Amino acid sequence: MSVVDSLEAQNEYGRYSVPPGLDHRPAVRLIKSGKVYEPRTIQFMRQNAGQGDIIHAGTFFGDFLPGLSAGMADGARIWAFEPNPNSHHHARQTIALNDLGNITLTHAAVSNADREILFKTCDDQGNPLGGHSRYVEQDGPGVESVPSIRLDSVIPSDRNVSILQLDVEGHERAALEGAMDIIARSRPILILEEFRYKRWIKAKLGHLGYELKRKVHANRVFAPADRVL
Repeated sequence: MSVVDSLEAQNEYGRYSVPPGLDHRPAVRLIKSGKVYEPRTIQFMRQNAGQGDIIHAGTFFGDFLPGLSAGMADGARIWAFEPNPNSHHHARQTIALNDLGNITLTHAAVSNADREILFKTCDDQGNPLGGHSRYVEQDGPGVESVPSIRLDSVIPSDRNVSILQLDVEGHERAALEGAMDIIARSRPILILEEFRYKRWIKAKLGHLGYELKRKVHANRVFAPADRVL
């Protein structure tokens, strides 16, 4: 898939390289109108990151990045992941437009194995899916091969992670399975879009005290019971 031209937009947090052809996506529409997408989620993450790092998977064109970057403690990093090649390009441009030095952006999906996966980036008519790009099991129109990684493989073991945020279109459980060492070590806040698998969290992370704490926009926030949010 070739990278297409971008439109530069701006809001209170910074400047953005916005991919064309995606005005039906709320993030694109709001950013282009000078507004902030999911302002309460960004504010919640800024308030709760503390001294630690943020993992931000499903970066899209970087609509969260300027706001999060400005709220990080000295020495803390954002580890951002975006598998869609075109979205990754625009996220890289957004980082450059704002000269964000505390972000490591990786072109990969987050999953439970280090391998190549099939990823649908366009619909059957060739229209870009943008933030709705997703993992699929069969090749076909609009499907590309992209790298997938385990977060435990790429986040250095000496980093303290305060927040692990996933917007990965239904691939959350596999992504969490690939981050079990990070979760056990740092016990980060988990911010999971449209994640309804409370029983899975209890089965896999109950021994660490994880429970559903609240909702922020369409995200469910899980954290250890002793964590005050």
